[in-house]
Amino acid sequence: MGSVMSAFIELLRANQDVLRQQYNLNNDMRRAIHALLQCQTEQQGSSKWQCRHCPHQEVTPLSCGHRFCPQCQQRTASQWLWRQQSKLLPTTYFMVTFTLPYELRPLAASHPRHLYPLMFKVSAQILKDFAAKQNQGELGFTSVLHTHSRQRNLHPH
Repeated sequence: MGSVMSAFIELLRANQDVLRQQYNLNNDMRRAIHALLQCQTEQQGSSKWQCRHCPHQEVTPLSCGHRFCPQCQQRTASQWLWRQQSKLLPTTYFMVTFTLPYELRPLAASHPRHLYPLMFKVSAQILKDFAAKQNQGELGFTSVLHTHSRQRNLHPH
């Protein structure tokens, strides 16, 4: 894993100027790039450890701790994922997405308090009807409303 991360950082370091020229990076992106490039380098600093019983010393480079840094957050993310997976019930899980048709998005923009509860009711009833037809036990589900796409366009789903 370390060599892959090192290769990623070296690729970022070699192409950072091109990246900044070709894309309109916001402040968060620039801070993330800076943190990644400083991570575990002399510029970031280091911690010095010494054994109490012998003269052995070890110098460890400091990590940036940025939430998007693959070097720093890989272990944290893996531990979080393991904790979440250990909470799962021994059953099969599926993710189902219901998307409001494009033609109804202006209605969602003008009357969200009326339309969004209807989306929940309709999607819940569809899932319950499907489970009843399958006749394979009870269905449990959690519904979450996302109102925008990654580009921040209205996209209720």
